[in-house]
Amino acid sequence: MIRPQPTSTVPSPYPTDDPILRLIGNTPVVAYPGVADGRVQCKMESANPTGSMKDRVALGILLEAVAADENLDTVVEASSGNTAGAVALVANRLGLRCHLTCPETTSPHKIGYMHAFGATVHRCPAVDSSHPDHYRATARRLAEELDAFLINQYENQGNPTVHARWTGPELWAQLDGQLTHLVCAMGTGGLMSGTARYVKDAAAEAGRSVRTVGVDAVASNIANSFYGAPPVPYETTVEGLGKNEKLSTMWFDAIDEAALHVALQVHQEDPSARIGVVICDGGDQYFDTLFADPSAD
Repeated sequence: MIRPQPTSTVPSPYPTDDPILRLIGNTPVVAYPGVADGRVQCKMESANPTGSMKDRVALGILLEAVAADENLDTVVEASSGNTAGAVALVANRLGLRCHLTCPETTSPHKIGYMHAFGATVHRCPAVDSSHPDHYRATARRLAEELDAFLINQYENQGNPTVHARWTGPELWAQLDGQLTHLVCAMGTGGLMSGTARYVKDAAAEAGRSVRTVGVDAVASNIANSFYGAPPVPYETTVEGLGKNEKLSTMWFDAIDEAALHVALQVHQEDPSARIGVVICDGGDQYFDTLFADPSAD
């Protein structure tokens, strides 16, 4: 039986003396209710300060950037999801100026995080990614104009590397290495890729294997890229979930499946499976988008 472990014995690879930033990581693992013998275990990344696993990425990448450049004083990032709030918090605590770009359709909840932590927010038109006013293109332009550090979560290999160094070892230790499957949603793919790489390598060292399952949005092209299928028009209501194409932060060699799967489906297919699920955030960041119409079900 996999026993719930509220904390990990694995030290953070990104130590800091800041009392807020020290709260990042070491998130609890709890058994999914109703599944016998604790065979589905959920790692609750909502316990991070801004409510998502993106706090880890922001902290890891920015601490390394500051260590590499003592004159770094301004950071820029493009985000339609949780990364913006995480970057705003970490930059604030590290004393860095922060500029964030996002689509004009971004949830007011997320924009609230950006403003609350002192970031300058640039809302961009909802245009195709090839357009010069797209929020990612705007971020690149701002970084050049401000001579700032561009995090670039969509290409920066620090994104999956943070999870390979931190989230993966933490989850593995909390579950005593006793898992057969890892299930995780994919946006940039960093969380899934890095965590999958670590648990697969750790399992191999123990003479076992872990099957890794990435969860994609229905109208997204991550799974299509993974399986070599033609792309479809990309559209999803949940900001940050799914992508229009494969990104360099998606380490497909560490992923066995990429489809519309959930942990309970895996459990139904194999009741003996021991499944670790990374719950990326608490979900409340999406309520004002998903339930914008009060009359909707």
